[in-house]
Amino acid sequence: MTLNAVPQDDNERIALLHASKLLDAEVLPAFEAIQRLISSSLHCPVAAINLVDAHRVWSMARQGLDVRQTSLADSFCHTVVQRKAGLQVTDASLDPRFKDLSMVAGPAQVRAYLGMPVLVEGHALGTVCAMDRQARAWTSAEAAALQDMAIAVAALVQSRLDTQRLRKMEARVRTASLAGSDWLWETDKNGILQWVSAGLKQHTGLDPSTEIGLKGADLYVPREGDTRESWDRFVQARARREPFSDAIGVRMTPRGPITVSISGTPVFDSRGQFMGYRGASRNVTRQIDAEHEARRADQLLRQAIESFHISVMISDSEGRVVLSNQHWRMHAGEAYDEANPYWADTLRRMIRQGDYPQAAGREDEYVAWRLNLHTHTEPIEVQFRNRWILVKDHQLPDHSVVHFAMDITQSKRDAERLKEKQKALTETKARLRAVLHALPDLWFVIDNKGRYIDGHADHPLLLRPMVELRKTPLGSHLPAETAHQQRQALHRLQETGQPQRFEYELTMPGSATRHFEARMTPMPEGQTLFLTRDITERQLAAEKLRVSEELYRSVAATISDGLVIVELSGRIVALNPAASRILGVTPEQLINLNSPALPGLTLLEDDLVTPLPFEQWPINQVLATSQRVDNRVHPLRRADGELLWVQVSCHLLRVAPDAPPFAVMATLRDITQERHAQQELQLSEERWKFALEGAGDGVWDWDIQTGRVFYSQRWKTMLGYADDEVLNTAEEFLNRIHPADRDLMARSLNRYFRDGEGVNQTEFRLQHKNGHYLSILSRGKVVSRQRDGKPLRVVGTHSDITPVKQAERALREKQTAEAASAAKSEFLSRMSHEIRTPLNAVNGFAQLLQLQLTQLGAESGPLNYVEQILHASRHLMGLVNDVLDLQQVEAGVLSFKPERLALANEVKQCLAMLAPLADKRGITLLNMLDEAWPIVADRQRLRQVIMNIGSNAIKYNQTGGTVRLYAEVLPEAELMLTIEDAGPGMSPQQLTKLFQPFERLGRETSSIEGTGLGLIITRSLLEAMGGRMDIRSQPGAGTRVNIILPLAARTPSLIDPAPDSAYPPLSDPGSPLEPTMSPTDLNSDGAKGLRPLHVLYVEDNRINAMLFEEALRPYSQIDLAIAEDGQMALSMARERAPDVLVLDAHLPGMSGFEVLEALRTLPDLVNAPAFMCSADAMPDDVARAQAAGFTGYWTKPIDIVAVTTELCRLAARGDNAAP
Repeated sequence: MTLNAVPQDDNERIALLHASKLLDAEVLPAFEAIQRLISSSLHCPVAAINLVDAHRVWSMARQGLDVRQTSLADSFCHTVVQRKAGLQVTDASLDPRFKDLSMVAGPAQVRAYLGMPVLVEGHALGTVCAMDRQARAWTSAEAAALQDMAIAVAALVQSRLDTQRLRKMEARVRTASLAGSDWLWETDKNGILQWVSAGLKQHTGLDPSTEIGLKGADLYVPREGDTRESWDRFVQARARREPFSDAIGVRMTPRGPITVSISGTPVFDSRGQFMGYRGASRNVTRQIDAEHEARRADQLLRQAIESFHISVMISDSEGRVVLSNQHWRMHAGEAYDEANPYWADTLRRMIRQGDYPQAAGREDEYVAWRLNLHTHTEPIEVQFRNRWILVKDHQLPDHSVVHFAMDITQSKRDAERLKEKQKALTETKARLRAVLHALPDLWFVIDNKGRYIDGHADHPLLLRPMVELRKTPLGSHLPAETAHQQRQALHRLQETGQPQRFEYELTMPGSATRHFEARMTPMPEGQTLFLTRDITERQLAAEKLRVSEELYRSVAATISDGLVIVELSGRIVALNPAASRILGVTPEQLINLNSPALPGLTLLEDDLVTPLPFEQWPINQVLATSQRVDNRVHPLRRADGELLWVQVSCHLLRVAPDAPPFAVMATLRDITQERHAQQELQLSEERWKFALEGAGDGVWDWDIQTGRVFYSQRWKTMLGYADDEVLNTAEEFLNRIHPADRDLMARSLNRYFRDGEGVNQTEFRLQHKNGHYLSILSRGKVVSRQRDGKPLRVVGTHSDITPVKQAERALREKQTAEAASAAKSEFLSRMSHEIRTPLNAVNGFAQLLQLQLTQLGAESGPLNYVEQILHASRHLMGLVNDVLDLQQVEAGVLSFKPERLALANEVKQCLAMLAPLADKRGITLLNMLDEAWPIVADRQRLRQVIMNIGSNAIKYNQTGGTVRLYAEVLPEAELMLTIEDAGPGMSPQQLTKLFQPFERLGRETSSIEGTGLGLIITRSLLEAMGGRMDIRSQPGAGTRVNIILPLAARTPSLIDPAPDSAYPPLSDPGSPLEPTMSPTDLNSDGAKGLRPLHVLYVEDNRINAMLFEEALRPYSQIDLAIAEDGQMALSMARERAPDVLVLDAHLPGMSGFEVLEALRTLPDLVNAPAFMCSADAMPDDVARAQAAGFTGYWTKPIDIVAVTTELCRLAARGDNAAP
C-alpha cells in the first residue's frame, strides 16, 4: 500500500525532535527499561519505542524487530503520529490500511498492533507500541497501561529536550556575559556564592574561583549619596526573599574600588522552599560618576536660573520645555502642562487665555513669529496681559533655545511718566503765563528781596508803568499803611512758606475808594506771586448772599433731610439741624473744616465692616468728576458707634446755570428703618428658599404670558447644570421631559389649568445633563389668574424621587428573588421526597435480600446482583444528598460551630475512616503532620472536607500509589493542609471546569463513581469557615490540594477529638452490608418473659409498609401493626396502646405531625417513643421533627440494620413487660 507523505507543515514537530538530539545519541537505558516493561506487562513478543522524523521511523528501543530504521510510509506509526491518538489493530492482515506493510506481509508476521503517541509540547514525536504475531483484541486496561508508558516516554523526551535547551541557553549566556559588561553569579539560601561567570575576571580582574564560598553581600559596601536608597531596597528585598535590581554598591578590586550594579532573582524548589539567588552584576563606575557630574551641573544650572529676577526657560530641539525658573512658571501658570510640555502648545494656551493681547485673531502667525524669535539679534518689546516684557531668544549649538523675558512695565511707565511731566512742565509754564495774562487780577512777581521783577504791564489797575516798578520795593508806590500791610504779609509768607490772603482799601485816581483782595503764593527760588483783584462788587453781592443765606437757613432748618454745603476747596461751610441729627455731630464740629472727611464718621462697604475708600465718598466723587450723584445708599458708622443707612445725593451749586460752580450740596436721608424692613423681607425670602433647597427641591416660577420661567439653583443642580447653562424659558423644562411622559404631563397641566384647584401633583421623568433620566415629583399651584380664569403665573417645586423609585424596584426584585429561592427549596425538598420514597423500597428490599442470601450461604452470583442494586441505590442517594447540600450551601442556611481544634487529631480520625477504601485500592496513606497544629473550624464540616478530598485522592490515584498529608504555616495567621496524590493529574483545561456542577472531567463512564458536586460543596464549606482551597495539578504529575484555614493561638491544650463513631470507616460503595451487631444479638436471656414490643407504623404507601413488615418479621420480640392514615392509627391506638410509634410525614387527611399530636392526647402515649420515617431530608425537616417531640428521624431509604437494631434495643429494655 502507499501512504501519504508527512505534511509539509510538520516543520515544528521535526525541529522539536532534532532539538532533543536523541536521534544522534546512544539509546537511553530508561527507554530499554520501559520497552521491557511493555513486553512483560502486555505479554507481547514485539515491543518498540520509536521516534519519527519526516520520512523514517527510528526504534530507540525494540524487542522482536531486527531493524532500527524503517520507512514512515511502511509503518503503523504514520497513522498514530498523524492522528496524535492511539491506534488498536486486532488483525492487520484483514485491515486494508495495513495488510501490505512489510512487517505484516513479511517475515515478522505481525498481526495485532497497539500504539500510543509520544506527545511532547503538543506534537507527536514518536510512538510506544506493542505487537503480537497472533490476532488479538486489546483490552482497555492494556491500552491504559500503554498510554501511561507513552506518558513516561514523553516525560523522558521532554527532559532531554529541556536539557538541550538549557545547555544552549547556558552557552548563550556565557558568551553574552563575556561580550557585555556583566558577570553572572549564583548563591545558596545562606547567600554563599556557588558559581560566578568568567566575566568577573574580564571586568574586575578578580578570579571567579576565589569568590566561591564567600558571602556575596559581604563583598560590597553601600555607596553613600543619592544611590544609598537602592542599597536599602536591596537589603530589604533579600530579607523578604524578593527580587531586587540595580542595587548600587562599592567593592575593592586589583584595579581599585569600583561601583557595581547588582540585580538578582530568588530561586525556589518545587515545594516552594527558598534555594538562593541567581543574578548579574555590572561595573557602572563610569556611568555613576558621569550621572553624578551631570546632576551636579544640572543643579548648578537650575540654581543659577532660579537666582535670575527675569523669566528664563530652555526648550530642547523638539520644542519641549526642559528647564525653567520660578518667574517663567509663574507667568505661564496653568497654561503649562507637564504632561504636554511643548513650548508651542503652552504658548497657544497662553494666547487663548488672553495673556498676549497682540496675538488676538492671529494665533498661528503669532506662534510662528515667537518660535523664530531666536533669529532676531535685538530684544523685542511684547505686551503680556496688562504689562510689557522685553523678550530675547538665543539658540544653542544643539538647537535648544534659551528664552529670556524681563518685565519692563515699570521702566516703561516711568519713562512715559517722565516724558509726560516734562511736556506738562513746558505746557504749564506757557499756560501759567497765558492764565496770568488772561486773569482779571493784577499780578506781580516779587523776588526774595521783596522787589518787583515782573507784572501785568497792561492791566488797568496798574498805578505806575511796569518798567518803573521793576527793582523797586513792594508797595513803594502805595500809601504807607497799605505798603506796610503788604510787606507784613510777604514777611509772613517767607517765614512760614504758607500762602497769605488779606484785604485792603485803596483810593484809585479819579474814583471812589475800592476794596481789594490780595493773595500771595510762594514760587520757586524764593520768589512770590502776588495777585490782587477788585472785590468791591463781590462785597455788595456777599451782602445780598447773606440775606439769601438767612432765608436758606430758615428753610433748611425745617426740612427732615440733612443738607451739607462744601466749598470746592473741600471746606464745609454749612449744615442744617437735620444733618447734625443724622450725623450725630454739632455744626461747630464741622463748620470751616478744611476737609470733606467727617471726624468720627465712617462710610462703610456693604459688609458693614470695611471702610469705603475716601475717594469713593459721594462728595469727593462730585468734586473730582463734577458729575452729580443721585440716591446712593451707604452704611454710616457715627462717632457714638450707631450704625445708620443713609441715602446720599450730591450736586454742584452754581449762581447761574452757565456760571461756574462754587460749592457742592449733599442731601442726606436716614433710611435705616426702611433698610431694616427690606432686610427682614430679604431674610424671609432667603429662609423660604433655604427651606426648599434644604429639602432638596428645585423651585420654578412660570410667567405664562411672557413664557419666561425662573429656575432655582437647586432645580438646575438637580439636572447637573450650572446656573448659566439653563435659559429662563419653558422649553428648557418641556424639552427635557421623557418622550413617553410628555402626553401625560400635557394632559395633567391642561386639566389643572382648566378646572384645577389646589395643588397639581404629577410624576414624570426629566433628562439629566449626562443623558440619564431622573424620576421627578412635580407640585405646582396657580398663584395668579386672569378675569376669565386663565392662569397667568404658576409656581411649583420639583423633587428628585429617583432613589425612592430605585428602592421600590430593588424591593420588587428582592421579593422576586426570595420567591424564586423559596420555590427552589420547595422543589428540592419535593424532589428529594419523590426520589427517596421509591428508593426506600429498592434499597430496603435489597438489604433484606442481602441479609437473607448471606444467612443462607447463597452463591456469589445472586449476592453480587443484590450488591449491585445496593451500590446503585447508594450512589443515587449520594447524588440526592449532594444536591441538597449544594442547595443549603448556596442558600447560606448551613449552621457552623467554630471551635479550637487540633488539626492532627482530625486528620488522624479521617485517615482511620479512609483506611478501608485505601486498602482495597492498594493506596498508601502517609500522615506527615508532625505537631497538633491548632486551628479554628467546625469539626463536622472540617471532617467532611478532609473526607471528600481524601476519598478523591484515593479514588483517582494509580494502583499502588500514595496519598501524602502535610501542613505548613502561612503568613496572616493561616495554616495550609496539603493532600497530595500520585494520580494521573489534570490538564489546565480540566482545572477550569473543576467547579462546574455535575462536571466529571470525562470520567462519567468510568468505574469511579461520583456526582461532580463534592468539590463545589467542599469549597463552599471552607469559605463559610473563613478558609479557602487551592488545587494544583499537571498531567502525569498527580494533584495537590491545599486547604487553608485560620490558625488558632497556641495554648497548652486543645479540645479533645470527637469520637470515631461520628464518622464510620469509609468503604467502597459496592461493598456488602456488614453490620457490626446483629439485631438478634439483642434478644438475650434478659428479654425472655417480656411481651413483644408493640410497634404502630403509620404509612400510606403499601410498598413501604410491606418493606417494614418484612424487615421486622424475623424478630419475635417485635409486634408490628400498620395503619394507613391518621384516623386508622387513632382507632387502633385506642383499642391497643402501642409501645413505639413510627410515622410517615405525608399522610392522607392528617400529616405525621398532626397524627403525633393527636396520639399524644391518649394517656398511654404521652411518653411513648416516636420516630419519624420520611423521605424529607432537609435540615429544616429534621429540626421540625425534633421540635415536635419525635425521638428519632429515619430518612428514607432506611438503613434496615439501624432501624431493627434500635427497635430490638427498645424491646430488650423492658418497658413493654407485661404487668
